[in-house]
Amino acid sequence: MLKPSVQLHEQDGILIAEFWDCWRLDPAPIQELRARYDAHLRKKGRPEVVIDLSGVGFAGSAALGNFVTLHRDARKNGGRLVFCNVEPTVVEVFRASKLEPLFDFVEGRQAALDLIAKGPSAEKSAAEPGPTPSARPPLGSRPPSSPLRRRRPEAESQ
Repeated sequence: MLKPSVQLHEQDGILIAEFWDCWRLDPAPIQELRARYDAHLRKKGRPEVVIDLSGVGFAGSAALGNFVTLHRDARKNGGRLVFCNVEPTVVEVFRASKLEPLFDFVEGRQAALDLIAKGPSAEKSAAEPGPTPSARPPLGSRPPSSPLRRRRPEAESQ
């Protein structure tokens, strides 16, 4: 049986969260991410978080609520959340919940790191013209050959 988990590591002081074995994203891995984010900040890590959802096929309202709480914590500390590798069905849950405008969504992890590197000026701003959420191309689309759900490598799961 799959055990949903979040794998965390840092790159250039930025916390990167990868969700594994999470066909349906449960709140528990996000709560773990929140606790680890607090520890990351205490170690003087940067307040930004890249959230790679390539292992997620669906997210419910409880999971989204935890992301909103993490978003508030990050903003309070001068950071933000940047989501990448998000399946279209998951993006649709953010849209239907009217939460999409709170977050930044990009295609891949490098794009997320690049957006963070651009700094706060790259943030969404009402003063800057840009595409509306409905005008954005679908995010998280994958080539047909890539797996929908990413599983933890066997060497790491033991």
